[in-house]
Amino acid sequence: MEKALQQFYYQFHTKQHYFLCHDILEDAWKENPHFSKKDAVVSLILLTTGCYHFRRNNFQGAKTSFDRALNVIQSSHDWQMLGLNIEQYIILLKHLKQAAKTHQPFLPVHLPLQDEMLHSIQTAFTDFNFRETLIDDSYIVNHHLERDRTEVTDARNKALIERRINRES
Repeated sequence: MEKALQQFYYQFHTKQHYFLCHDILEDAWKENPHFSKKDAVVSLILLTTGCYHFRRNNFQGAKTSFDRALNVIQSSHDWQMLGLNIEQYIILLKHLKQAAKTHQPFLPVHLPLQDEMLHSIQTAFTDFNFRETLIDDSYIVNHHLERDRTEVTDARNKALIERRINRES
C-alpha cells in the first residue's frame, strides 16, 4: 500500500489526475483480502472522486463525496497508514464540502502530508511538487469521457455473446 500511496500523492499533487488517483488506490485497497468500506484509504478514494466532480462543477457530486470521505475517516481506526496529519485532513474535508456546497471555484488541493511520507514521495518521484495552478488538460479533466474504453467494451461484448450462446444451447 505504501507504493500505491506514493503514486497516489504524486498524481494528486503534481499531475492533478484525480481519476487515476482513484484507480491507483482502489486497486491497491482491493488487493487486501480483508478490505472494508470502513478502511481509511476509502476516504482518500472518495476525496479524489469529490475533487474530480468539483473541478468539473458537479457541486452536488463533490459535496456528497467529501461528506462520505469525512464520515469514513472520522470512524476509521487505521488512518495512521495514510501518512497524513489527520486533524488537518479532517479540516480540509470540511472546507472542501462547504466550498462545493456554496459553488466556490475549485482550487488545487494540498493534502497535509506528514514529513516521512513527503520524503518518501520526493525520493520516489524527483519531480514531485504541490502545483499551485489548475491543470486544464482535457484528457485529465474529462478523463471519464476521453479515456480508451476499448478493453472494457470488448469484454462486455464478449460476455454478451457468451450469454447468447448459453441461452441458445
